[in-house]
Amino acid sequence: MSCIRFDRPAKRWKESLPVGNGKTAVMVYGGKYTERLDFNDAELWSGYPRNYDNPSAAKALSEARALCFNGDYAAAHKCVEEKADGNYTEAFMPLGTLFIRFKGLKRGKYSRSLELTRGVLNINAGSSEREAFVSFPDDVAAYSVKSPTPFDAVVWAKTPLKGRAEACTDGILSLFGVAPDKALPNYLGAVPNAVSYDEGKAMAFCLSVKTETDGTVSVSETKIYIENATYIRLYAVTATGFKGCNAMPQNDPERTRKEAEKRLRSKDFNYDVLMKRHVLDFSSLVSGEALNTGAATENARKLLRRGIRGDAGGIVGIMYDYGKYLLASGSRASQPLNLQGQWNAEVRPPWSSNLTTNINFEMNYWAASACNMSACLEPYFRACEEVAVRGAMTARTNFGAQGFCCNHNCDIWRNTSPVKGDPSYMFAPLCGAWMACEAYRHSLNAPAYRPRAVKLIEDAARFILDYLVEKDGKLTVAPSTSPETAFVYDKKRVSVGIGSAFELEVARETLGFAASAAEGALKTKAADALKRLAEVGEGERGLYEWQSGFDSAERGHRHFSPLYGVYPGMTAARGDASFEAAEKLYYDRIAHSSPGIGWSAAWSMCLAARFGDAAAAGKALKNFLSRSLLPNLFGFHPPCYFQIDANLGFVAAVNEMLLTSDKGVASFLPALPDSLKNGKIRGLKKNGITFSFEWRDKKIIYAEADRETGAIGLNIAPHAKLVNIKVIPS
Repeated sequence: MSCIRFDRPAKRWKESLPVGNGKTAVMVYGGKYTERLDFNDAELWSGYPRNYDNPSAAKALSEARALCFNGDYAAAHKCVEEKADGNYTEAFMPLGTLFIRFKGLKRGKYSRSLELTRGVLNINAGSSEREAFVSFPDDVAAYSVKSPTPFDAVVWAKTPLKGRAEACTDGILSLFGVAPDKALPNYLGAVPNAVSYDEGKAMAFCLSVKTETDGTVSVSETKIYIENATYIRLYAVTATGFKGCNAMPQNDPERTRKEAEKRLRSKDFNYDVLMKRHVLDFSSLVSGEALNTGAATENARKLLRRGIRGDAGGIVGIMYDYGKYLLASGSRASQPLNLQGQWNAEVRPPWSSNLTTNINFEMNYWAASACNMSACLEPYFRACEEVAVRGAMTARTNFGAQGFCCNHNCDIWRNTSPVKGDPSYMFAPLCGAWMACEAYRHSLNAPAYRPRAVKLIEDAARFILDYLVEKDGKLTVAPSTSPETAFVYDKKRVSVGIGSAFELEVARETLGFAASAAEGALKTKAADALKRLAEVGEGERGLYEWQSGFDSAERGHRHFSPLYGVYPGMTAARGDASFEAAEKLYYDRIAHSSPGIGWSAAWSMCLAARFGDAAAAGKALKNFLSRSLLPNLFGFHPPCYFQIDANLGFVAAVNEMLLTSDKGVASFLPALPDSLKNGKIRGLKKNGITFSFEWRDKKIIYAEADRETGAIGLNIAPHAKLVNIKVIPS
């Protein structure tokens, strides 16, 4: 059984452990005498639908393009920043906290463990045994505590939003209120009216909790009291006034409260049946693929220290399963995973905890279909389709283009306009195409999504065909940015240039997919444009960040965006000049980087695998384990933030180190670190083919490929001696 184990309670949010079902999410502290449960609902966001498209942006686009072609990049930067902006996205909200104070529980040995393949959190504190989970089949959070000797408890709740708690005589406690009309991003600092309730238009919310016990229950206005109990079971549901990304939310807290309480009162829960249904559902979701890199029975901190010293099998197996656990717990039938998955404690969370589409949103799902967890992709696809509808408006208004676009920040209302601020992050219209490409790549492993993925690619390609501009006989992007970086020109930092490697490779992949999958005139146009698309070129560091011959002003920049064509895209293959230039830039970038950003380390591991460099992969793995994790093994982003993309990108990185492909040929163990000498994997998917294999001393001893469709080429990396292979025909 794969478990994360700790021998002490959590004192802070970043030490607590997550449970969830994709809609309701909870962070459990596991206190010895006072339990704390921090609740989120995936649909609880600030604000309401707004249109931030900018009618003057199309004119500014032409102006900025002309300035770029004249070499006046500083003026182009200023033009985009001042004339092509929109407004900030909304923020993902915390709902509130449920507290339970125990009296009469005996002291004793303490432990808490998160069962990653069953989806259950266990806490043993002296005489008490506790469990917590959130059921997807029954859409309810459950918390159980039992003791061989009687004990008392008090239950109450608080919210950081505008709201209050109230207890009912039948033992139901509800916490209800409204979200802010506006919550400005945390990176703006202390600004006036950063969180505002002035309009009264934002959604209502409610947490309702039902008590089951063999003790005596009484209530006050805001608390539930339980006396002389040997067990207590709490069942909790969350509800919001969210009615869809294009609809005004319901904003009456009393109405939302009644809906939540009705759900609780209409069900007569049987805890054992509830648990059985949950475990069956959860385990079936995560068990289609499995990695084994060694026993992992020790405390998480000990495993982590051992991994940093060079014996990483145990902690890698735990972190791999943890990533799958977070995907299964956070992405089911509601909203897709945001920057913090579905777990957030701040009213102004890091970067608004939104869907950051210039890497983080897509990275959250890199491993989903490869790990045979395609059911978790439904929220991603639905969000992409909603973005495509909203992004078609932005494409027409801001760019005078067909198809759809999306810039780098998106929220539950599917804002696709640029935000405010520096163009390095504000202006990124090809992020929508990246989302579409990610969807299409997943459809190779999950054919059921293929029609939806093709539609997204077609609409993304239509935008790109209109957005591309001719220069020197080639098609390029202008004005063009590279995520969150700048170059130096005429002693000034400038973010706007011509043909960033990132945008050209996103365009190349999108047009390539469209040329392959689209029909009619679009297919022909995509193929023709692909032939005329510009290359970026190579400088002293390797691949240029911009076609116009500029490198990033930050030599060790955290984004590997110019290398998009190597990973996650596959437009650059070994032997291509662009591949070799990208490889050179990769080594230059990691030589000057400051490790510590989890998602960047995960991306670095993926790239090392594509470049076939086990040493670089091992170094990135060590950096990840030593500098990129919070105490509860959540991914870390400086200065003190949680970002779930690190955890989920890690799974993709391990997959890529074990199996990569190039020009349709699969390669086993392309970049296996010395710290992962032995292991086996079952059910790993690559381009619709399911692989299972085992390795010892970094050599393949058995491999099996389930060929579902088409032919398969198998190429074994030079250091991996193949002993036996079995190819199963379709």
